[in-house]
Amino acid sequence: MPAQLKTEFTLPSDPTNVFEMLTSLDFLAAKIGLAQSGDFSVTGSGFDLTVNVNRTVAADLPDLVRKFVGQTLVVQETQIWRKSSDNLYTAEFKLIIPNAPVDISGQIELSGIEKTIVKILGKVKVNVPIFGAAAEPQVVSQISKVLADEEELCRNWISK
Repeated sequence: MPAQLKTEFTLPSDPTNVFEMLTSLDFLAAKIGLAQSGDFSVTGSGFDLTVNVNRTVAADLPDLVRKFVGQTLVVQETQIWRKSSDNLYTAEFKLIIPNAPVDISGQIELSGIEKTIVKILGKVKVNVPIFGAAAEPQVVSQISKVLADEEELCRNWISK
């Protein structure tokens, strides 16, 4: 059974501003700055956008897991954004780690009026017999650390 990824935080800005921040080229460049290296692209227009972010990050994982994936991880992230209503934006996301037997996917939701509640719900599945279920919490822990850094980036960005 896949491990659950769940994060929620509130930002002091409306959902439209938060959506525009998360999909802006300047913000994505700052997001890459949190990693060792990377690149990004945004395609589409208006409220139907696809954001692709490729990052190289340090693999702060147990030795047994690092044997499979190495000292650094290349993480390919895709977010497909839609405006669902006046105060609701959603994105389906998928993270791919080449050469790692991991499936990570879920949804991001931005909702609210004057403040934005950011909800990230996902599933992490490590496709290695016997060992996979034990590794899934480690992967969730690493993703949660990255999301905490991104939350801090969002807060700093909004308060500029």
